[in-house]
Amino acid sequence: MFRMALRTLRFRAGAFTAAFLALFLGGVIVMACGGLMATGISAAVPPQRLAAAQVVVTGDLTHAERSRLDAGLVTAVRSVPGVASAVPDLSFPATVLRGDQPAAEQFQPSGHGWSSAALAPYTLTGGAAPQQPGEVVLDAAYAQAAGVRTGDQVDLASGGGRQRFRVTGLASAASVHESGSPSVFFTDAEADRLAGTPGRVDSIGVVLQPGADAGAVRSGIENALSGKAVSVLTGDERGLAEFGGVSAGAESLVAISAVFGGLAVMVAVFVVASTLALSVQQRYQELALLRAIGGTPGQVRRMVVGESLVLAVLATALAWWPSGFVGPWLLNQLATRGVLPTVVVYNHSWVPTVAGMAIGLLTALGAAFIAGRGAARARPTDALVEASVQRRWLSTPRVLFAVLCLGGGLALTIVTATVMTGPVAASTAGPMALLWAGGLALLGPGITRVLIAVLRWPLRAISGQAGHLAMQNAASRRIRLAGAVTPIMLATGLATAFLYMQISQTHAAEQAYTENLRADAVLRSATGGFPLGYENTVRGVPGVAAACAIVPTTAYFPGTSGDPENTDPDADSDVAVLGVSASGVAGTFAATPTSGSLSDLTGQTIALSTSDADTLGRKLGDTMPLRLDDGAELQLKVVAIFPGRPGYETALLPAQLVAEHTTSRLVPQILVRATPGTDTAQLTSQLAGLAAQQPGLRVATREEILAGAAQQEQTGAWVNYLLVAMIVGYTVIALVNTQVIATGERRREFAMQRLIGSTRGQIIRSVCMEAILVALSGVVLGTAVAAITLAAFGAALNGDPVPTGPLWIYLAIAGAATALTLLATLLTTRLVLRTPPVQAATAPR
Repeated sequence: MFRMALRTLRFRAGAFTAAFLALFLGGVIVMACGGLMATGISAAVPPQRLAAAQVVVTGDLTHAERSRLDAGLVTAVRSVPGVASAVPDLSFPATVLRGDQPAAEQFQPSGHGWSSAALAPYTLTGGAAPQQPGEVVLDAAYAQAAGVRTGDQVDLASGGGRQRFRVTGLASAASVHESGSPSVFFTDAEADRLAGTPGRVDSIGVVLQPGADAGAVRSGIENALSGKAVSVLTGDERGLAEFGGVSAGAESLVAISAVFGGLAVMVAVFVVASTLALSVQQRYQELALLRAIGGTPGQVRRMVVGESLVLAVLATALAWWPSGFVGPWLLNQLATRGVLPTVVVYNHSWVPTVAGMAIGLLTALGAAFIAGRGAARARPTDALVEASVQRRWLSTPRVLFAVLCLGGGLALTIVTATVMTGPVAASTAGPMALLWAGGLALLGPGITRVLIAVLRWPLRAISGQAGHLAMQNAASRRIRLAGAVTPIMLATGLATAFLYMQISQTHAAEQAYTENLRADAVLRSATGGFPLGYENTVRGVPGVAAACAIVPTTAYFPGTSGDPENTDPDADSDVAVLGVSASGVAGTFAATPTSGSLSDLTGQTIALSTSDADTLGRKLGDTMPLRLDDGAELQLKVVAIFPGRPGYETALLPAQLVAEHTTSRLVPQILVRATPGTDTAQLTSQLAGLAAQQPGLRVATREEILAGAAQQEQTGAWVNYLLVAMIVGYTVIALVNTQVIATGERRREFAMQRLIGSTRGQIIRSVCMEAILVALSGVVLGTAVAAITLAAFGAALNGDPVPTGPLWIYLAIAGAATALTLLATLLTTRLVLRTPPVQAATAPR
């Protein structure tokens, strides 16, 4: 039977094209998403500035903020056998100024001690190393871009201030890319002062003795530092110590690829199953004849499965090559929009390839087994009748899977609407839509019968005899018709649900930000940040009523109940944190405490949203644990409780406390509120005058703040739009393929109609009415799927079941689905009708 399967594929290549394309495109998407997941898991970042250090010791990489090391660990590392030298490294913002602004804004330079130059290695291309305070060596490419030469006096912004240095030399390193972060080298003592972390270092670069084994030295260092919160890195892992944000970005990449890869797999299952089912349904007569001449049910089933196996192997094997381009392209799009650093290397390993092939094979085999089951088990005479007009479709497995899908969809609907809050509801809304779609697809023949009964009279009324013939054909072919409806339902339902979900989520985030902001202007720094306490200087500017330092980060409540004895990190719940100035927060934020006062946010204190306080069981005056994103464990007193928008809760801490636990230890922005009667232009003019004392200072108005926040939301939304477009595009291609195959197999039927007197125009009009019926049925079912999904998601997001977004988006989706269905059907019909009717009627199927 396997040999027969190969022959069948050879002589019926056209009939299997749709199934092949569905498997091929599904394999490309799944393998690309798998490659993104493997990239996030491996987080391979080739080192640049630390390339000459075979081993790098740094802090705990599970934290987004840098966790610094005790400088005393350098001595312990040096004592490990095989270590030639252990060089401490510090990294901090250091920018060459031209006037009051950065001299080369395309670069993001960082300052280091000169001893760490050997870790690249950097070599002098001119001049000499810094020997005393006030001397500096610049990266040669950076110096050229800034217009600086050896011997020049330059102003540098570092540590939130300005200082003049003499350029004693220029240096370059082959391992450092020009697009990376150029280095500015000071004396080691000067670097320690400017970093502002006395007794602490960022990393320790380890150079090995000749012949020493990196793995053995790594083990020795791990033993020497046992019990310390350190990470010992070799190979491409070393780049993690150099480029901040990689670990957090890699986690986001894993989450994104897992969600969309899972959705792609589920969509592929539906598309491939419906496509193969339609292909097998078209061959019931062939299968029935095999039974009639002595073929057993097992032989027929093995033939169908063999055909699908060959298709799946070819399709998934060919999908490997384009997935190697799609995956890196997706990674580049995600990196350029800030999901993760651009230095992360795509991991096109064998794991996602094998996983994608396995998923494709299992999908094809499962679909083929189910599709061939009915014809394989039927008696030969029954199968022959079935081949003419298929009437039976309901089976125990179909009912079982339909109940499971609909039950799962109902459960997720209830969970999404009643348990989830805020944007996190999207994590259950996506699978919910697919489960509802799967359940409706499995019950498609029965639902199609109802839809035909509802739509037949309106369609007949507007189309006359052509509509009458179309309805008769649809009623007799409703089971095959249901297979054509499924991809339209998927395309319409998923596109509508996902697009409106993202629009609603973006609008809710923008609204939450707008409602919470009372500031009239914001100060930002192009040189790393402002020094702590600079908001006091801003407050003294004429026309300023309030100024509040803002230091954002993420923190974690230990356990779901805030129990300090619960040390399981998996039980921790994260919360967005803003470090704020107690003297300015009330004037720049709309948060009005229901108990306590925000002016008490000093020292070891915290202000909680009402929902967080209720969840954690905390009240005013309680002391509670909190873990910041550098791993520091704090005990904080609750000094205020304020209402927060569900799903967008924020905890407030003193700005100084938060800044001490961030990588830069600086204030990235300051919110400013004007005094009554001071207009925006007057305020920004007054604030711009601060740039003379504070280099890199930039002033933005409230409108610019809101526009920037909206742009940031749109950037994040673009990532979702891109991945959703891939999945929806896949279903659209499946839609076209299905319509082409479903129409193309009717050439003998069209030929018989022409032989008994029907004209080409009559056949085309009738087929077009059938296509409209199929499109309307798919749009109606897709709309039902989207409506259920969006109602539950809206209830969780903002309590409104009606999604945000213009109506034309839905109309465009429905119109596009209908137009594609009509176009694919019409073009295929016209192509089929080119064959003379006698030749088409006598041609083999």
